Amino acid sequence: MTYNASADLWFQYFTSDGPQCFILFAVYGARFLWTTLGLLFNFGVVYITAKSKTLRGTCNILIAMESAFALILDLGFYVSFFVLLSGRIFVRYEYCFWALLLPAVFGDMAQLTMVLTGVDRLCCVMFPIWYKKRNAKCYLAFVWTILCCYATYQFIIDYIDYQNSKDFMVSCSTNEMGNGGMGSLMRVNGLTLSGTLMAVYSLCWFIVFRMSAVSKNVNSDNRKLIKSLVFIISLNLSCVFIKCGVNLLLQFVFQVNVFIKSAFSIAFSFLTITVYSANAPVLFVVSNLYRNHFIRHFPWLSKLVRSNDKVSSICTSTTTVIVQPKNGIVNGANGFYNEKLASD
Repeated sequence: MTYNASADLWFQYFTSDGPQCFILFAVYGARFLWTTLGLLFNFGVVYITAKSKTLRGTCNILIAMESAFALILDLGFYVSFFVLLSGRIFVRYEYCFWALLLPAVFGDMAQLTMVLTGVDRLCCVMFPIWYKKRNAKCYLAFVWTILCCYATYQFIIDYIDYQNSKDFMVSCSTNEMGNGGMGSLMRVNGLTLSGTLMAVYSLCWFIVFRMSAVSKNVNSDNRKLIKSLVFIISLNLSCVFIKCGVNLLLQFVFQVNVFIKSAFSIAFSFLTITVYSANAPVLFVVSNLYRNHFIRHFPWLSKLVRSNDKVSSICTSTTTVIVQPKNGIVNGANGFYNEKLASD
């Protein structure tokens, strides 16, 4: 694919004389900080899973694997900021492709791991006897085989795309990949995985929370874990699915200038970091098991929990209305409310 730098308005605007480069410094600097926060979140999930013996279930391991893959994806967003710090705004794609390839492939693996985690929860709920008797090592080996095959497939796509776009001037970010003719296939892959995610977790939600014959056999910890995973997948759909859909529309339906496309690309990179870093905060809030392990390994988090408990207790106490009994009878709705509090 032929590239003409003089026709690249984005490149020409930021390499011309003036303070324009400070816009990129502000945007990429903010993304650097946001990425660092996401990296710490993902590291936290991997760390507590490795240190805790009670987080050795298949689902726990899959969640940790997804966070580990997302951690490597996060590292890819550092490259563009370091390029700016080096005094350059853009470099040829061939010079930073290998620095972006690993984060991009592991990001794709994180997406597929979300699907496999949903399938795992579905099997646990629908086939509980088989799930308990299965060989966990063979099960995880099969999962790794699927992930490795998918990683190889993504590597081939990325490499073919790279061969056709070596001369492109880029700021070295994973969201700039796909200019060599394979971008459409990459986005279709993202849409396919997001659609599969939506189908798997919708079915899982229906079975666990709507089918009484099955839901009564699902314990509270599993319910909370599924709730947290559904919330994370909702975030994924809001980012990856919409991002791929919008990019396809901008490529084939709507003709917009490069500034609008680039603005969308940068905005979606922030959303990508948010989605792939959501495991830690969501599990901390929803799952008692994960929250206890987080507090055990990161004791300073207990102060955050205590402060929230104090605020909650203050809010509860201010809503309590004391009604004096009249003729030995407590009247009104407020009286009933206080009796209920006393009985609890």
